Amino acid sequence: MIMSMSVEEILENIDYISYSIPDDLMEEEIFSLCQNSRYACPACMFFCKVGAVSDGHMYAGNAYLLGARLFVIEREIDLPEDAGYIIVKNVAETLNKLAVIFYQDPGKALRLIGITGTKGKTTVALSVYRIASSAGIRIGYIGTNGVYFNGDVYETVNTTPDAVELQKYLHMMRDGGVDTVVIEVSSQALWQDRVHGLHFDTCVFTNLYEDHIGGFEHPSMEHYLACKKKLFRDYGGKNIVVNADSSATDEILDGVNYEKLIRVSAKGDRECDLFAVNTRKAMEGVRPGIAFDCDSSSSAIGEGGKEIFIPLPGLYSAENGLLTLAICRLLSMDTDLVIQSLSNLRVPGRFETVALESRPDSLFVIDYAHNGASLEAVLKALREYEPKRIICLFGSVGGRTFGRRAELGRVASEGADVIILTADNPDNEDPMRVIKDIRDAIGDTDKPVYMIPDRREAIEKAYEIAEAGDFVLLAGKGHESYQLILGQRIPFSERRILEAIDEPATVI
Repeated sequence: MIMSMSVEEILENIDYISYSIPDDLMEEEIFSLCQNSRYACPACMFFCKVGAVSDGHMYAGNAYLLGARLFVIEREIDLPEDAGYIIVKNVAETLNKLAVIFYQDPGKALRLIGITGTKGKTTVALSVYRIASSAGIRIGYIGTNGVYFNGDVYETVNTTPDAVELQKYLHMMRDGGVDTVVIEVSSQALWQDRVHGLHFDTCVFTNLYEDHIGGFEHPSMEHYLACKKKLFRDYGGKNIVVNADSSATDEILDGVNYEKLIRVSAKGDRECDLFAVNTRKAMEGVRPGIAFDCDSSSSAIGEGGKEIFIPLPGLYSAENGLLTLAICRLLSMDTDLVIQSLSNLRVPGRFETVALESRPDSLFVIDYAHNGASLEAVLKALREYEPKRIICLFGSVGGRTFGRRAELGRVASEGADVIILTADNPDNEDPMRVIKDIRDAIGDTDKPVYMIPDRREAIEKAYEIAEAGDFVLLAGKGHESYQLILGQRIPFSERRILEAIDEPATVI
């Protein structure tokens, strides 16, 4: 896939204040749009984007050294004579708009499903992707776990990629014969307009809890909610699916236009289109799950009165299952097929169980729970199955979300029996400082609390102390295959570490 635009075409398609471009560059073709100086190259256009943490104008020199000669800027900067520039009011907005044009607006040819909410985005999106794929639908997925389509997998940095990357993947999907794409749409992506130019056929709301507030993230809960609502107000299509049990749902729907609204309730609200009754805990071997009877007040989404089992615990799993069923029904999928698929559901990093032969009577769980609300939900769900003890291993990211540390400490002190504090993407912050912040929030307690900065050693400690009947929760990393340390992504897989401990290599 090679995309290009002439400089003249670019000028015709953006709003600019002024420009100065040498004559020879005016004849050049631009083959990539770049906003990270590390990836600059000849024939790219470098966008000096001003972000919450860094200012792209500071890296124009680095981009020049790697071959960039055309720059989009908001203020004049020193550039060599053979370089050209275009001054615009807002570089980020210009980049978002140009990305759609550069990649030939691929979203127009695709049926897009956008999912937003504090929790459940990944589980619902991947569930829809896997179930629809098994039914023969040519579907793609973009979200926290990466990009999936046609058997290929690509890693991404953000839940919702930046506008250029997003449009690139949509273009690849369209050219690869994909016709439906399910996308996790984060509040940050909506705030930064990364989904500019997209029109979602179906918009989905899972829930809203306090998270991503403060620091370089949202200034308030009101701002957080307003950004979530943008998906339905500014990008919304004919179908809306919402979790009616969330207290924020009415605000999300207020003033939003739609053709079809599907409301689901795991708490048994019989006025909803799809609701669960007789919700009960269930087991699949040693793996905890949830079962319920699904009924419907709307024939538009198929028959009700179905028994559903999901091999994931907690009421939130019933919520995610109902949302998944509603979306799949909108894709004209057979209800019984969806229900059967839900019973075999596996989502990497979302209550992902690891069977260890050397600890057959202990349950090891890897989960992405990385804030107070999600950790509390997982701990409460585990407690319902009456384990001997819950051993909870977790940390918190470095350099941001400082308020999250106190939440995590409080929740763990209330919901776990043994606590192991460790690193979780410390980046440039000393992991022990993060651990101490969490420990301070835990306060005085009779429960064992271990402080082990090295996450591998912490996992080995959890394995060492696990006894028959214990549930061991490794929280925070989930699907991630790395640790972010000093700006570097160091390969790190909790599943592989557990498996290596279970079957140690023979030393010769």
